[in-house]
Amino acid sequence: MDISLKDKIAIVTGASLGIGKAIAEAFAKHGAKVVICARGVERLNEVAEEITKSTKNEIWAIPCDVSKKSDVLDLVNKVVKKYSRIDILVNNAAIQEYAPFLEMSEDFWDRHFDINVKGMFLFSQAVIKVMINKGGCRIINLSSDSGVAPLPVQATAYCSTKSAIIGLTRCIAKEFGRYGIYCNAICPGCIIDTGEYSHYAEIEGIGKGRLQVDVDNTAIGRIGYSKDIANVALFFASDLSNFVTGERLLATGGDTMAQ
Repeated sequence: MDISLKDKIAIVTGASLGIGKAIAEAFAKHGAKVVICARGVERLNEVAEEITKSTKNEIWAIPCDVSKKSDVLDLVNKVVKKYSRIDILVNNAAIQEYAPFLEMSEDFWDRHFDINVKGMFLFSQAVIKVMINKGGCRIINLSSDSGVAPLPVQATAYCSTKSAIIGLTRCIAKEFGRYGIYCNAICPGCIIDTGEYSHYAEIEGIGKGRLQVDVDNTAIGRIGYSKDIANVALFFASDLSNFVTGERLLATGGDTMAQ
């Protein structure tokens, strides 16, 4: 069975770089009409132009702060007005910052949950209200392997949000499966082209050697690229996953086996 998303309407959040951008491009290459969103308007428009040029398919960029309900509803209403439906939602928008647990501020903690979890809740709720009368729709949530095996690098807030996403995914799948709405989570491992290693280099005790440690921990001898995660998203967005919902898929190159 070929992977075809021809004429599917897809929304990808946090699509201005890394995994979100790769997923948007992969969906467009396979025929979807893709709406991308992020907070940075200029970068978002650049990405839309890049993907349109490379895929010759329709990309619509709409600025959005996923933690603000008014922004989310405005985007969803615009998409429904133009296309009359939404077939696929990829909840990818997230932040990943670092602070020692005992020094972490309440605002730091809240910011991670507002963007990483609340944003996912707001978008899923708004989109499910559109999907529920159609069926055969897909919600794909980006969690992380650190939601399963926490990172030992001052990332308590981030890891906690990624664990919460797995729970949210299962609840959505359980409640709305009867309406033909699928919901699954992707848990990426270390991805080289997301910029995370620049953060590791600044943390005492981790340093620049972290990259080689992560490579050594994989079963296949390499860490991932955003396109690797985009391929998993294609599986969940297509008919190939018609008997899969409420699941978390660890796309890590086997690194969780070393933890």
